[in-house]
Amino acid sequence: MIEMEDRGPVAIVHIRTPSIDAVSAQEIEEFCGRSRKITVLDFGQVAFINSAGISGLLKFIVSARKRGHRVYAVHVSPHHRKIFKMVELSRFMPIIEEDEIAQLQ
Repeated sequence: MIEMEDRGPVAIVHIRTPSIDAVSAQEIEEFCGRSRKITVLDFGQVAFINSAGISGLLKFIVSARKRGHRVYAVHVSPHHRKIFKMVELSRFMPIIEEDEIAQLQ
């Protein structure tokens, strides 16, 4: 369901599920201990995120930021971009494009 790809100082967390809910959000939160200074969450296969999923993502982001880590999002659909902006999630987890990942350091 969740796969982590190492790219040096950057960890890419591929979310391999069509929905983020309480269960999958818990799995994402478990990656907190393994996150890198820079973590990119890949939403390419995500079609639905409910309120429990948003809450879990926020917990992950807050935990990572407390440790001085940065979290980004990639492959975010236009619909989810609107939601992230509405709940100010994109303020703490900027949305980037695939080609920007290599520039993160």
